[in-house]
Amino acid sequence: MAQSLLPTFKRPLEDGAEYPKETFYGGSPYEVHSTFVARTLATLRTLLRQGNPISGGLAKRLFAAVFIGLLTSSSSRSRLPLPLYPDVPHTHLYPLPLDATLEQRLDAWRNAPGIGWEPADFVAWNLQTCSDVIPNHNKDLIAKASLIWAVMNSTAVLGHRERMARYLEEQRDAGAFEAKHVVHGGRGYVGTGRGMVFTAGNADTLQRVVYTLRLVRHEYGSTLPAAVFHFASERPDDDDPIRKELDQLGAKLVQANRSKDTSRTKNYHLKAQAIVEAEWAEVIYLDSDNLPTQAPELFFDQPNYKRLGAMFWVDYWKTSANNPMWHILGVQCRDEWEQEAGQILIDKRRHLDTMLLSQYMLIDWQYWYYFSDGDKDIFRFAFLALRKRWALPGRYVGAAGDFCSHTMQQFDNTGRPGFVHYNLLKQIPSGVGRGFSWGRTKQVASFPEPPLRPLTKTEFLEARLNHTERWWEPDSIPYRQEKRYALAPYPDPVIRGADDVEADMLANAKDDGRAIQPATAEVRRRAAFERGVRPYFHGGSISALCIDFRWEDPYGKEREANTVMTVTDKTAPNELGIDWGISPLEIAQWSDDDRLRDLEGRVYDYGFVPNGKGF
Repeated sequence: MAQSLLPTFKRPLEDGAEYPKETFYGGSPYEVHSTFVARTLATLRTLLRQGNPISGGLAKRLFAAVFIGLLTSSSSRSRLPLPLYPDVPHTHLYPLPLDATLEQRLDAWRNAPGIGWEPADFVAWNLQTCSDVIPNHNKDLIAKASLIWAVMNSTAVLGHRERMARYLEEQRDAGAFEAKHVVHGGRGYVGTGRGMVFTAGNADTLQRVVYTLRLVRHEYGSTLPAAVFHFASERPDDDDPIRKELDQLGAKLVQANRSKDTSRTKNYHLKAQAIVEAEWAEVIYLDSDNLPTQAPELFFDQPNYKRLGAMFWVDYWKTSANNPMWHILGVQCRDEWEQEAGQILIDKRRHLDTMLLSQYMLIDWQYWYYFSDGDKDIFRFAFLALRKRWALPGRYVGAAGDFCSHTMQQFDNTGRPGFVHYNLLKQIPSGVGRGFSWGRTKQVASFPEPPLRPLTKTEFLEARLNHTERWWEPDSIPYRQEKRYALAPYPDPVIRGADDVEADMLANAKDDGRAIQPATAEVRRRAAFERGVRPYFHGGSISALCIDFRWEDPYGKEREANTVMTVTDKTAPNELGIDWGISPLEIAQWSDDDRLRDLEGRVYDYGFVPNGKGF
């Protein structure tokens, strides 16, 4: 369908090979899911004849089969045939090369899948990759935005795509990408050097920035310059002591040319503008309620950030398959965690275009918040729109606290504690103080040691697994998936380890850990385990709101084999050697970690107050 629209830098397959259809992208929704429905029902009949109970995983797939069948069975109108895997250009299935130009990225976006498709068609395509996100999808966003999504047609979707692309072209023509920054008399926003950026001003947020700066200056010896962006209505008085203290801490106040929404407690929409207008080329953005565990400049040395020029940290939820943003982006739904924006690491020399696109959406934030729960996923959408890649930490987000988990424990590339983002702690009215704020973190035990070793071929044979699980044989599904990695033109398809993770290594990972981009067994094991993480909010006896998560076997207590169409095999592990009955969750004590051991006492020594009205 879209072959004639390919950009000129299309890479041919080596040796004339064809893309295999046995992939996570294979087949049109109508072809794939008619098979899916038929095989699932056949499995049900087999189980019932054998008198076997139906596992939770199979029950979910039966529900999906019925839903998809209803979605795709109507013949009352003619449908545009959706592409088979070989018909979808790789520029739409994979990111573009790191050195692709803005023009090439906009060309790929404008010609991405979705042209001539109705929203329901795109949702059907999304279900190929995101049929399992329901346990973790963002229910609050769906409740708020479902009616807005329901009234969008293809004209509205593609109109957004074109206006966003034109906005970037207008910014380019206006000189936004020029080397000389506006602060120094130019027209560009790239900047030079490195710096910290905060957004603060409402209620007690400026004081919280002071706590963070005291910590990084006095304890870590950081000399990184800082800027604190605020709305005009939040400007501190000239004689306010906080002005002098911020200056002494190497931070300057910057008044943004934006209006604050007085009807909202949280005003996230200043964040992209602050990053764009900051005078530095490399920016580490921090929310005011975020405490780094080391000097901020050290995060710029992480290998995956240095390789990709951008790093984001995951949130607790996933994006629904029926969010129209996938259609706007022209990107098939990715089964991956959303991201929070309490910390962002960005090199504007390489990604100013994505920050400008994020700014475009946050200018009209009242509308775009129907597609992202706040500003957080606006940045991820911008990267996906321009077919870019970003780095991720070496461990899934942890839930930290004392009597309840009110803090997002974020990690660095090695899986060690990197940030203490106490976003819910502020809402606890009383009972929290020195010695009772933090102390432990619930986390996924995915780094540095793998929780289980892979099976050997001999052990696999002794387990008497069915034939399709023999991953070393050419007709096995795992073997064909391995061949896919040898054929698919993913940019620099190097197998990378657990301290150099990017988003595509984890997105769409199946039960064997296979994802969009190949990775070591340890990274794939992490991806597989994260499919069973189930975060949830709950109230405590003291707190207004806490976060926690449990782990569920993603395939039910009696896990199914690698393919969802086969009859349940109660004994079959996958090729990673995972025992799905063992939870990968652990409780880590802060007293055992040299980055966290004294953190609570230090910030309280600097006057830290955990409660507050500001966000």
